[in-house]
This record gives sequence, structure tokens and C-alpha cells, in this order.
Amino acid sequence: MSEMGAVVVRRIGELDVVCRELTVGQLRGLIGSAGDGEVVGDFLFEQVRLADLPRMTNLTAEQIAELRPSQLQSVVEACQEANPDFFKMLARLDAAGRAS
Repeated sequence: MSEMGAVVVRRIGELDVVCRELTVGQLRGLIGSAGDGEVVGDFLFEQVRLADLPRMTNLTAEQIAELRPSQLQSVVEACQEANPDFFKMLARLDAAGRAS
């Protein structure tokens, strides 16, 4: 399958950040992976861990470390735009967890 999924590009400073729609297999990998145990990386954003951003974008961990949270928020929003079903699923899982 060579068809490319959704792509959302955000200009952050001098960087063109490409947010890609992930495959079901890649999404399963995100869900199955553990956090890195670093508080900022795991909890800065409610919707995604910083360690997940290199999988969803063309950013490296080093580039992410140099960005401000407000800049990264724009990247997270672009990732949500490229992967709406994944983020809707996360919201449903969160709601189910709070209900139990």
C-alpha cells in the first residue's frame, strides 16, 4: 500500500513540522508503549506524550526539547488533525476509565 494518509504541516519558527496520519499498527504501538518515566515528557500534554511526537511528526527528540510548550501545543493540534479517530478513541478510553 503506497497511499499516503493525511498530512498536516505547521510552521514553528524556522521548522516545517510534518504531522502524519499513522497506520493502525503504528497506533497500536503507541498505545502499547510505556512512558519514559519523565514527568514533563509524560504529562505536559493531556493528549500525547512528548516521546510519541517523533513517531507522529518529522521532529527529533532534540528539536522537541528546544521548543516551548506553546509551540508544541500547535504540533499536538496538528497531530490531532491528522489522526482524529485515534484521539477520539483516547477520549473514549479516558471517559470509560473515569466511569469505572
